[in-house]
Amino acid sequence: MSASEVPPRAQWTIELHADCPACKEYVDLLQYADFWDGRGKELQTGQNKENVEVVCPECGHEFIVDCVY
Repeated sequence: MSASEVPPRAQWTIELHADCPACKEYVDLLQYADFWDGRGKELQTGQNKENVEVVCPECGHEFIVDCVY
C-alpha cells in the first residue's frame, strides 16, 4: 500500500439484546433512548454487569438483566 492510499475502515457495531418478560419481544435495549443516562461510570461497553435495570423499548416494561459480553 502506498503512502497516498487510505486503508478501508472497519466499523464496530454494538447491540444489547434481551427477551422482554412482559411482551416476549427480542429487543435491542440500546434502542431505548435513556439506556445510557446516568450509567457512564456504572456500565462500560463490553463489560459484564449483573442486575441492570432496563425498560423494554417496545412495551415500556421495567425489568432486570445481566449484561454479558
